[in-house]
Amino acid sequence: MDDPRLPRMLYVFLVLACLLMMGYYYPQMPQRMASHFAADGSPNGWMPRDSFFLLTCLICASSALVTFFAPWQIASKSDVRINLPNKGYWLAPQRRDATMRYIASTMAWFGCALLFVLISGSFLALRANLTLGQRFNSDAMLLVLGGFLFFLMILIIGMIRHFQTAPKT
Repeated sequence: MDDPRLPRMLYVFLVLACLLMMGYYYPQMPQRMASHFAADGSPNGWMPRDSFFLLTCLICASSALVTFFAPWQIASKSDVRINLPNKGYWLAPQRRDATMRYIASTMAWFGCALLFVLISGSFLALRANLTLGQRFNSDAMLLVLGGFLFFLMILIIGMIRHFQTAPKT
């Protein structure tokens, strides 16, 4: 889990999948789309098709901040400004690079999960706009959000366990 390359490649794959999804569904969508839905799946907000697609792309692109910018920002800070348990051990010169790789990897996995949730919500909204009643599948979205929260708990517990105790040297 210390290597951020795999989650970064997965992130790029998810971005490409999102772009393909948008390109596929764009011509099929009505000019005025249901863009917000109540808990029961019924639409309660609409917007122009172009605005929906632009907003969706911008929101999905914002996940790149977590995936790429946040770890870079953390690594560029002085050790005094980084809050970690056993900071002296984890930020020692011989371990600082490995620590920053671990943080970058964890943030990249989080970014993938976040992007997956955003793509899933967009997909469900697009599918709702293709159905006669324009009903959003709230159950599917709750399942995605439940999986996201479970994955987030695993990441948090993993980070706590990783940094909580410094190995004996």
